[in-house]
Amino acid sequence: MKFGDIIHGTVSNVDDKGRGLIDDKIAIPFTSPGDEVDAMFQKRDKGLKIARLSKVTTPSPDRVEAPCPHAGTCGGCLWQHMEYGAQLKLKLMMINRAFEAAGHEERVEKIEPAPDTFYYRNRMDYVFGWKGELGLKEYGQWNRYLDLSTCMLLDKETPTILQIIRDLVAEFKLDPWDSKKYTGDARYTVIRLGKNTNERMLIFLVHDFNRVSEEMRTEIVKRLSPLCTTIYLGENPEITDVSYAKSFILLHGNEYLTEETNGIRYSIHPNSFFQTNTAMAAKLQSTVLDLIPSKGKLLDLYCGLGFFGIAAAKRGLEVYGHELDAPAIELAQKNSDSNGVADKTRWAAGTVESLDWSKEKPDAVIIDPPRAGLHPKALKALIENEPPIIVYVSCSFHRLVDELKQLKTKYKVESLQALDLFPHTPHVEVVVKLVRLTN
Repeated sequence: MKFGDIIHGTVSNVDDKGRGLIDDKIAIPFTSPGDEVDAMFQKRDKGLKIARLSKVTTPSPDRVEAPCPHAGTCGGCLWQHMEYGAQLKLKLMMINRAFEAAGHEERVEKIEPAPDTFYYRNRMDYVFGWKGELGLKEYGQWNRYLDLSTCMLLDKETPTILQIIRDLVAEFKLDPWDSKKYTGDARYTVIRLGKNTNERMLIFLVHDFNRVSEEMRTEIVKRLSPLCTTIYLGENPEITDVSYAKSFILLHGNEYLTEETNGIRYSIHPNSFFQTNTAMAAKLQSTVLDLIPSKGKLLDLYCGLGFFGIAAAKRGLEVYGHELDAPAIELAQKNSDSNGVADKTRWAAGTVESLDWSKEKPDAVIIDPPRAGLHPKALKALIENEPPIIVYVSCSFHRLVDELKQLKTKYKVESLQALDLFPHTPHVEVVVKLVRLTN
């Protein structure tokens, strides 16, 4: 098979990335089981043939008209073409398929659905393309960009804000960053929302502060302050294509964004991690807290700005939180103070794998690692120190099933739950309660 060849067939499955599969050999993004399609062969990748959807000749009963005009091309949503109930069924199948393939007997029974499937996110990172586009990358592409006129992930004001930024960049002749040539200055526009506080933070990220004149900074504030409670100018002088600023200049408003979850208010820095679905984050927090004791000592690993730890302290536990990111630890302390639990919490920065377990004898441990999962040394230390209860919050069930093989040498799975924090994507949050085996 060569590039451009036409493939006709019926999608019968999805792969681990959520792409429709024909005969378990041909992966076609933006399709779902039951679709009869024409597709164009693109390339081979890790044993699969990858094709681009040309036409749906007979739609699946689960196929719906995607409301966003960019659906089917944009990398922000892979499953907008699919009815939400069908999305949940597919996610459930994908989780349990991974557990079965890894040799685990446990299964997830259902997925907690999201109350909102559009405008549910509290953060989006919109990238500048080398031709001046401002939006998101095309699905599966690293250097092709969509100039978004609509985005149904954040809020209805987003397109207006993006257009103001485009106008400012053009007016002040600021070149967009070219990630191939490493030239230009305008890199990202990051928008963060306090869904429950009606706050909005905007970070205009550039390659070099000095390229943004005082006049442009003044105009940014003038045009965007009616829509934003906080405006930052951020700088990333590195060539790496990330929306993480190395330094900031506060142009307008408060230093932090505030968000409220289950009655707890959190201060959030521009670079802070916070669960991106506020409504489902509240359910996730409650789910996790219901799995740990109501008293005793809690070790909160990968604690971030204290999302789980502070809520646990409010319930009466003594909490020690450990996290690599030192600014996040400073925020955890600040958030502990503002929520009245400073006397029940301790926080420290450092790698989780370097934690001195001899000083900690927790009754329970919460682990909420990044998508890459636990560091091997952190996993080894966790197993060797045998805390009575571990609650593992995983945003990558593919990594989770591998790590459970080792964890189950000392633990049994007492509870396994899933929550959908990411509608219209194949991603899902899985929460596992592990209880130490008795000798």
